[in-house]
Amino acid sequence: MTEYWVSQGNKWCDFCKIYISNNPSSIRNHELGQRHKDNVAKRLAVMRKENATKEKEQKETARALEQIEAKAQRSYQKDKAKFEETRQSHELDDQG
Repeated sequence: MTEYWVSQGNKWCDFCKIYISNNPSSIRNHELGQRHKDNVAKRLAVMRKENATKEKEQKETARALEQIEAKAQRSYQKDKAKFEETRQSHELDDQG
């Protein structure tokens, strides 16, 4: 069985989707590089866009729920008025 010695291994950069040497100078050098900065900027832009889309969707959902609630309230009031009208007409029929 052959074993080999690994001093530090590698570090995964989530932004760039690459492995870099796991030592401070390599990490710093990579993070100061233009490729890494561009990838970070792209990721932030995508996150902002997704956030804005999600927020817009939530507002639309809230607006739709308010409209549904308002329609339900109007329908309830109409039903209630119709019920009262029917009840009163039955009371008059019973008395007369």
